[in-house]
Amino acid sequence: MWKNNLKISLKSNKIVINLWSAELINRSSYMTGKFALPFFAKNLGASTTLIGTISSISTLTGIFIKPIIGGIGDKINKKKLLLLANLIFVFTPILYLYINESYQLVIIRLFHGLSTAIYGPITLAIIATIYTNNRATYLGWFGTARTIGYLLGPIIGGLLLLYFEPKNLFFITGVISFFSLIPMFFLKNLNSNLNNKNNIREEIKLFIKKLFNITKLKQVWIVSLIEWSFYAVFYSMKVFVPIYLVNSGYNTLIAGSFLTTVEIIHILLRPLGGISGDRFGYYKNIIFGLLLLSISMFFVSFTINSSTIFIPAILIGISEATVLPSALALVSEYSKNDNIGTVMGIVGSVRNFGKVAGPIFMGLLLENISYENVFQIIGGFNIIIIIMLIFIYYFIFLNKIIKSNTT
Repeated sequence: MWKNNLKISLKSNKIVINLWSAELINRSSYMTGKFALPFFAKNLGASTTLIGTISSISTLTGIFIKPIIGGIGDKINKKKLLLLANLIFVFTPILYLYINESYQLVIIRLFHGLSTAIYGPITLAIIATIYTNNRATYLGWFGTARTIGYLLGPIIGGLLLLYFEPKNLFFITGVISFFSLIPMFFLKNLNSNLNNKNNIREEIKLFIKKLFNITKLKQVWIVSLIEWSFYAVFYSMKVFVPIYLVNSGYNTLIAGSFLTTVEIIHILLRPLGGISGDRFGYYKNIIFGLLLLSISMFFVSFTINSSTIFIPAILIGISEATVLPSALALVSEYSKNDNIGTVMGIVGSVRNFGKVAGPIFMGLLLENISYENVFQIIGGFNIIIIIMLIFIYYFIFLNKIIKSNTT
C-alpha cells in the first residue's frame, strides 16, 4: 500500500515540477515584455487612457474564453492545451517587431492574451485536482513559479530598456519562452477520467448546464469579487507606478526594481500565506491582505524619495502573498474534480475583468487628476470592497452559528 502511495506521490510531484518549470520560464519572459509595454505605448504617442488599455487589454481575451478553456480542460487532454499556450508564448513576440502604431498594439495584445487565458485555469485545475488536501499550501508553492517570473521580468525589462528600444525587447522574450517547451515535452499526458462519448451538441448542453449550476455557488462570486478588487488595484499599480517613478526622475531600472521588490516579498511569503490560510481561515487572510494593499496605495502617493519608496512595494508583496493562495483555495474547496477547471475559468474571467478595468479606469482619471490623487482614490475604493467582504464574512459566519444552534 505504501509503495503504491509513494509511486502516486512521485508521479504527482514530477507533473508539478514540469509545470512549475514551464510556468517560471513563460512568466519571466512574458513579464519582461509587459514591463516594457507602457513605455513602448508611450513612445508611440499613446495617451494615459490608451496606455492603460494597451497594458491590460490582453486579459480581455481571458474574460471571454477562460470559462470555456476550463470546461474544455475538464473534458480533454490538458497537455495539448498547455502546448498550444506555449507555442503562443514563443511565437507571438516576433510580431511586436512590426508594430508602428499604438492601435496595432491593442490587436496584438488581444491575441497574446490567449497564452495566459489557456495557461492559468488549466495549470491551477491540475494542481488543485492532484492535491485535494492542503490545497492552499500546494497552490501557494506552485504560485512561486509565477512569482519568480514576476520578480525577474521587471528588473530584466528595466535593465534592458537602458540599452534597447522596447520593440526589440519583445524578440528576446520569445527566445526565452522557447525553453519552456523542454519541460512540456517531458510532461505526462493529462487525460480526463470523464466519459467523452457524447457528441459535440450534447457536450455544449452539458457545459452550459454545468456553467449555470456553478454560477449558483455564492463562494464563486465571493472569490470573484475578491480577485476582481485585488487585481484592479494591483494591475493599475504595475502599469502606472513605473511611469510615475520615471516621470519623477528615476530610471527604468529603479522602476523595475520597485515591481521586483513586490515579487521578492511575495515569493518569500507566499508559502507562508498558504499555510496561514489553511490554519487561520481564508476570509481572515484575504481581508488582512486587501487592507495592506489599500494602505500601500496611500503610502506610494506620499513617498517619492529613495529612502521610503520601497516601503509600499513591501506592503504590496505581503498583500499578494496573503490574498492569492487563500482566494484560490476558497473557491476550489467548493468545487468537484470534474468541474474545477470550469470554476477556475469563471473566477479567472472575473479576475481578468479587474485587470482590464483597473488600468483603464486609472488611465481615465490621470487625464485630469495627478498621480498622487489617483493612487489615493484607488486605495479608498479598495477599502469599500473590504467593508463589503467583512459584512459577507460575518453574515456567513453568523449563519453557521445559528444553524449549529438549531440542530
